[in-house]
Amino acid sequence: MTLDQLLDLLALQRQPGAPDADHFLGRPQRHPADRVFGGLQLAQAVAAAGRTVPGGHRALSLQADFLAGVPTNEPLHWRVERLTDSASMSTRRSTLLAQDGTERFTALSRWGTTREDLPVHHPARPLPAPPPEELPELADRFGDDERVPAWWRTERPVSFRHAAVPPYLEVVEPPQDHQTAWLRTTGELPDDEVVRAAVVAYVTDMSILEGAFRALGSRRHAPGSRILSLTHTLTWHRHPDFSAWHQFDSRIQAVAHGRTLGTGEIFDREGRHVVSASQLGLVRLA
Repeated sequence: MTLDQLLDLLALQRQPGAPDADHFLGRPQRHPADRVFGGLQLAQAVAAAGRTVPGGHRALSLQADFLAGVPTNEPLHWRVERLTDSASMSTRRSTLLAQDGTERFTALSRWGTTREDLPVHHPARPLPAPPPEELPELADRFGDDERVPAWWRTERPVSFRHAAVPPYLEVVEPPQDHQTAWLRTTGELPDDEVVRAAVVAYVTDMSILEGAFRALGSRRHAPGSRILSLTHTLTWHRHPDFSAWHQFDSRIQAVAHGRTLGTGEIFDREGRHVVSASQLGLVRLA
C-alpha cells in the first residue's frame, strides 16, 4: 500500500445518522487479509473524531480498545459521540460498528489547544542507535523470503528501519526486552493536523509488542506465533510531521498469562520527545 492509498483511507465520508452522533464511512485495506490492521482502526478513529472538534483543537490523548476482529470485506462504519466541548478542550468517543450494530472497536480521544508559553520538561531520551541512512528497509531485509507474510514484505506507506535485525525468523541473542526503529512516511504529509495525528496512531501499532519475541527467545513469524491488540493508548507531547525521520523506542514491561504490555517513546531527529504509546496484547509464542 502506498502513502497516497493510506491518505485516501483516512479521507472518511460523512454519513447521515442519528441526531445524537456523527457518522462516517471508511474503507479497509487489503492486508493482512484475515482482519483489518489495528493501526488503521486507530487512525480512522482519530480521523473521524478530528473532523468534529472545534478549530484549533489538536490531538492530546487516545485510549482505545479492540473488541472484536474486523473483516476486510466490509465498509467501516464509525459513530462519533461529542462528549464534551469547551474553549480549550473537547472529548470524543469513536466507535466502529458492525453491520448488526454491535461494537468492534472504541476509542476515547481528547483534543485541545496548545500553550507555547508554559514550562516544558521532557526527561526521556532516545536510545543509542545508528542513523536511519545506514539501515535497511523491511522489504530489503525480507522482500524475497516467503517465510515472512506479505504484509511485512510489501510496500508500506511508512518506511520502517529496525536498528537491529527484527526477531522475525531468528532468535535474538542475547535476549532483550527493547528495540529501536526509525520511521518516516514515503512522501510528504499534507498540512492537516488531523491527518498527521491519524498517521501517528497508524504507526504506533506496528512494532510496539515485537520485543516480547526478543525477550523470550522466540520468533515473530514462526508457525503458530501471533499478536492480537487489546488496548492502545497514546499521548501527544508535540505534534510531529512523520514526513521526517523519527525514532521509535519500545520496551516490553511484562509478559504473563499469554498477555504482554509494551510501551514506546517517539523522538524527532533532534532527540525531542514527541509521543508516548502503550499497548496491551495477546501474544502466542511458538
